[in-house]
Amino acid sequence: MAVFLWCWIGLFTAVLLPLGIAMLRGWAPKRARARWSPARIRVQGVSVLVLYVGGLVRAVADLVGMSREAADILLFGTGPHLVFLSLGLQGGAALSDWFGRRTVEDPRCSRAE
Repeated sequence: MAVFLWCWIGLFTAVLLPLGIAMLRGWAPKRARARWSPARIRVQGVSVLVLYVGGLVRAVADLVGMSREAADILLFGTGPHLVFLSLGLQGGAALSDWFGRRTVEDPRCSRAE
């Protein structure tokens, strides 16, 4: 079981941590930069880091040998909440970007009198 947990931690660290840090610093592929605002890219970076922490809570709790009751309280308090926080951040960033594009004034519609 411990081998699986270490592989889980290694995989999450190798994939989500660099991705989250890069997006938090404003890096994204050209295709994403063309469609998303820089603020949305950074918020999604925070979301990826929150997802990273949420994915590691169970593995770390099992590896440190917490008692079952303490681990259950910790996992109930953090696991699902961090995942839903990550989803909420991504949804909020997408909605903010969508509404931001809708409120930009179209120069063709402005009337100069």
